Amino acid sequence: MRANNLQILFSILSFLIPFFLFGQSDRDGSRRVTSTYYISNTTVIPYPGELLTGQNLLFSDGVIKALGKNIAIPAEAREIKGDSLFVYAGFIDMANKTGMEEPPIPEKPEDFDPSQPLPEIAGIHPHFSALDHYQENNPHDKEWRKLGFTIAQKLPKGKGMLPGKSALVLYGHESRNNTLSENQSLYFKFSTAGGVYPNTDLGVMAKWRDLMENSRLYDKHGEMYDVRSSLRRRENNPVLEALIPVFKKEMPLLIESSDELDIRRALKMQEENNFDLVITGINEGASLLPLLKEKKAGVVLTLHLPEDKFSDPPEGDKGPHFNHRLERVKTAYQESLALAGEFEKAAVPFGFTSKHLPRADFFKNIRLMVANGLTEQGALAALTVHPAEILGISDIAGTISEGKMANLVLMSDTLFSEKARVMMVVADGFVFDFSEKPEKVKEEEVVWEYEAETQGGKSKGKWTLTRKDKKWTGTVSYDDPQGEGVKTSSIENAVVTEKSLAFSFTVQVGTDSLQVSVSGEVTGKEFSGTMKITDYGNYPVRAKKLEKPEQ
Repeated sequence: MRANNLQILFSILSFLIPFFLFGQSDRDGSRRVTSTYYISNTTVIPYPGELLTGQNLLFSDGVIKALGKNIAIPAEAREIKGDSLFVYAGFIDMANKTGMEEPPIPEKPEDFDPSQPLPEIAGIHPHFSALDHYQENNPHDKEWRKLGFTIAQKLPKGKGMLPGKSALVLYGHESRNNTLSENQSLYFKFSTAGGVYPNTDLGVMAKWRDLMENSRLYDKHGEMYDVRSSLRRRENNPVLEALIPVFKKEMPLLIESSDELDIRRALKMQEENNFDLVITGINEGASLLPLLKEKKAGVVLTLHLPEDKFSDPPEGDKGPHFNHRLERVKTAYQESLALAGEFEKAAVPFGFTSKHLPRADFFKNIRLMVANGLTEQGALAALTVHPAEILGISDIAGTISEGKMANLVLMSDTLFSEKARVMMVVADGFVFDFSEKPEKVKEEEVVWEYEAETQGGKSKGKWTLTRKDKKWTGTVSYDDPQGEGVKTSSIENAVVTEKSLAFSFTVQVGTDSLQVSVSGEVTGKEFSGTMKITDYGNYPVRAKKLEKPEQ
């Protein structure tokens, strides 16, 4: 009798486990009871332009095991009902900096000579690795995973022209090793550290040529020493050592661009030194398409589109040339929307970077590009196939097929439909379930009064955060750096939990825009964390939640 009761109990449990697994949202993958799953009777888009219906997709231990209408399903496999779902390969984000910390840089010595600074002080540290300064379990990456991103190329932060090497990471479960590649590419910017050589764009170009030539000589010296032991040993130089894989074409050089001039400079650099080139952040340059195609450069377009400033022009006196200026703005805006379509027509493959993109604009901007000339197949390829090829991981990612990583996006409708919603994301075989619609909540406002220690002294103000339907927005007030009273900026990418708070905003100083990010821990009504000002450093910040904020 007791044995029969146990049998009944186990039968009930075996029925209830799948119910609890997928009947309730599992947003962090923590309720996994097996590593083997199959998505039943679903629609799979294994490759852009290909659609398969009535498919079963089996994956185990983070790897796709089988795909087809009639496949063997192991007894231990848990079912994910896919009747109404559309399954895509996981998205790949290129040239991303979320979760990155700036590396510590040595203090300037008392006898400091700005014409001959230490490489680290001049922003020349190609031997630094992004992974050494990556905060893996950060809230921003989790939010991007909710949108379908499963792999990201992380760029090192830092001032100057050579911040370090990029890395490839998975947005998998925090209990696993999520590193795919520690040294994926060398990151280069047309940027200076300020106050030291090189301190101009021409100086950066000259320094690059000097570094490449010295790196070749350094490598040659090492080869000669290996043959002739009587030769004096070379002095260890980590900067020159880090450049050797670039001119040997063992590692690509990833160059950040902000305009067409940067793209031309990057192509010139490649012509002079014959390395594998990837250009990221491209937001213009349709006229350079033949040259980009000829040089076989890897291309990464920005997903961050300019604002529509002409549909609702400001009221008041518009001046005699207002319509002409408005038309120029409109033309530039439309060219930005059509740029991805132009690259696709020219058969120049490209990936996307989410750098500087507010998460709420991701699907909107993709659909804007599709509405302005980019095909749906081209958009999907830019999120999956092309970045996998550019990053050299197409053997494990970018499409859905047997033997590839189980990185999947399960949508409620076709990807580019206005009503499509991400229902689940599979990253490294872990299932993150977002199928439950968040409950509607009333609008809520929280105000923090903060104080930060910066180079210019103490900075005070308020963070006003407003939540509506679980989406946080708001404003930051701060003392104007130019001494013109109190200014406010819009809060972006806010992530608010019971124990943490993180967001970013932009401070306008003259014609310059400073990117600021805040993150830290919340204990009751107290906040303690860091305010990071891009290119300037990290500063401690504390805040108190106001009981009754002034209206």
